[in-house]
Amino acid sequence: MDVPAAHSTTAFPTFTEALDRAAARRTAPAVATGAQEWTWADLRDQAGRTAAVLHRHGLRRGDVLATQLPNGWELLVLHAATARLGVVMLPLHGGYREHEVQSLIGQAGAVALVAQGSYRGRDRVAEILAVRDRCPSLAQVWLSGDPRGGDLTSSAELLSQEPAGGLPAAGRDPDAPLLLLASSGTTSKRPKLCVHGHRGLLGNAAAVAADGGLGATDTIVSASPLSHAFGMLSVHLALVTGGAVGLCDGWSPRRFLELLTAVSATAAFAVPAQLRDLLAEVDGGTDARPPATLREVRTGGAPVSRDLAEHVRRAFGARVIVQWGMTEVGAGTYTRPGDPPELTATVGRPVSGGAVRVVGPDGVPVAPGETGDLQYRSPYLFREYYRAPEATRAAFTTDGWLRTGDLAALRPDGAVSYRGRADEVINRGGLKFSGLEVEELLADLPQLAQHAVVAQPDERLGQRSCLVAALREGAELTLDEVTAHLSGKGLATFKLPERLVVLDRLPTTVTGKIARARLRDMVPAAKTAEARR
Repeated sequence: MDVPAAHSTTAFPTFTEALDRAAARRTAPAVATGAQEWTWADLRDQAGRTAAVLHRHGLRRGDVLATQLPNGWELLVLHAATARLGVVMLPLHGGYREHEVQSLIGQAGAVALVAQGSYRGRDRVAEILAVRDRCPSLAQVWLSGDPRGGDLTSSAELLSQEPAGGLPAAGRDPDAPLLLLASSGTTSKRPKLCVHGHRGLLGNAAAVAADGGLGATDTIVSASPLSHAFGMLSVHLALVTGGAVGLCDGWSPRRFLELLTAVSATAAFAVPAQLRDLLAEVDGGTDARPPATLREVRTGGAPVSRDLAEHVRRAFGARVIVQWGMTEVGAGTYTRPGDPPELTATVGRPVSGGAVRVVGPDGVPVAPGETGDLQYRSPYLFREYYRAPEATRAAFTTDGWLRTGDLAALRPDGAVSYRGRADEVINRGGLKFSGLEVEELLADLPQLAQHAVVAQPDERLGQRSCLVAALREGAELTLDEVTAHLSGKGLATFKLPERLVVLDRLPTTVTGKIARARLRDMVPAAKTAEARR
């Protein structure tokens, strides 16, 4: 499905054409891991060889190749090689286990899989073999690393130095599918697969670069995996600008700071949870510091308090860009480099070429300052949910706006104030409020390592508010302390949490967002403290 009024007819390069241009413009290293570095020409040449190997194994235009690999050279080569061949890549999060991998490969009908044989010290060869046996579409599985323990082929052959040959002509259609990205699944239990084309992803990156003043002299490092749109944006930004990208293969605050220094990063991408980890590392008296070259920290995916943004500005000596986006959207709205610091309390304005509107239950736009349903439109949206035409149709209004499922309010200056997910609204006896509002007011409570405010069913009132928290090491917290903290900030009584659930750790997505669908399943049986009002 082509989204109404979404895709421009302006000429735009495919990934392969953009890579050729970047290779011609920049001869200096463009891809780095801290230990190794490569040029764009290295990527172009290796991608051609890898595409030839994939083609010899029967992969053809329109086929789906799944990957479950850490950020690194191998994954980036496969991205470029599948783009060259017209194969659609499905990058899977490293934390997915057998159930999720099997489900998503089944949804996509993937014909090949390239996966790492271990994850965070856990051997998963047996899981990969089980997925292969249970997914009839899989004709080929390559194992990254030593393939011992099974009859799997090493992915080393995909990085063969043999000359490329026997390749069909590269595709020239910028609207052809490039990636399948699984939605983050914060409020649903089964991710949907978003189809993204070359024009959408690279056009979004080009617009972000133009809006943010990023160019060929920038080196961007993202803490997010390339299986997520936020992580992929860092690669695509470097590609379309002819700049450089640093690849971080797993989350460690110290190693991330070291990588920023090793590649002389000018921009760092990290979600708020990761920023707090970085601040703890920097403030902890260690020698790990952000490099002097760093001038921008881009964040999103969870609320960013003014205190957090200001702390980052002071500690990193860099401006803070706050971004809102979705797997379907990419970078949708964000603050700009010249915005005053107080705008970090918003998620900025739409990407150039994009637009937002906030509507009420009747679908009519509400007045500035009023909360309503956030709808979005841009030339860079996903094309469709893979093999799910009904879900695709349901995602859009009849006049072509994406129903985001988020709540927001528009400021008179056009900036968007994010109000949380529509399904996070708590309805206490007819009085409705967003759990996000309460979460933001709790962000400075020192005992909290993680927290979320969710609705719990109640026979009399319909729903009551529940705070679910993971505490910092050695900390204790009571419900009375929580309500006193919130009351001291002037929060209305009906919005105060009436239940406190303490867990060892809250479930999260790979980018640090609270996985609320899984959280709701965990809460009913948990030990709690309660208060009735």
